[in-house]
Amino acid sequence: MVAPDSPHNYPGTLGNRPIAVNFHAGSHYVGLRLLEGYLPKGKIKLVHYGSPVQRFESMLNGEAAAAVVMEPWITLGEKLGCKTVAEGHYLGAENASEDMDEETFAAINRAVENAVDLINADKRKFLHYLIDDPSFAAVAAKYGGLTPEDFHLPRLRYTKPAVYTDEMVEDTYNWLTRWNLLSDEACAADLVDNRIAEPASADD
Repeated sequence: MVAPDSPHNYPGTLGNRPIAVNFHAGSHYVGLRLLEGYLPKGKIKLVHYGSPVQRFESMLNGEAAAAVVMEPWITLGEKLGCKTVAEGHYLGAENASEDMDEETFAAINRAVENAVDLINADKRKFLHYLIDDPSFAAVAAKYGGLTPEDFHLPRLRYTKPAVYTDEMVEDTYNWLTRWNLLSDEACAADLVDNRIAEPASADD
């Protein structure tokens, strides 16, 4: 996302320009994936700004040429006239420590599945959780705030937990090592422990 008066209208002009992300988090990885289709590796200049508000405001004030942000910051930016030059989606997941028992983790996954059904049935009903989040609300207020009607609902995608396939793990591992974000001494098979049980058959 770039500021309203930015000369940039697509990712290919952002070469050697500072782009605000949070290193080793979703904005970092998505930023690289979106930009590498337009720019050679040496021209991608991601800069660590940390939290969404820091990234957002660095873009607005011109300190960074662009910022990688997620909702509700995207909607706030669009309401202010900011331009989206590229958009991507990444897979969110519930994580658990190795010592969490299976019963507890299964209960967490059931809760997530129920939440997915409820949210997808009426997304606007639950948008107040994004709008009222303390880390967002105070900042958004000085820019006029948001209402549920401001959001582009198709951007909000909620899906039920699913296993990571071997292909997904291998592709992600190869991508991470290519960008030197993971040591090539690591074993892909050691990085993911799928704990979601396969669905029971109709005969069970």
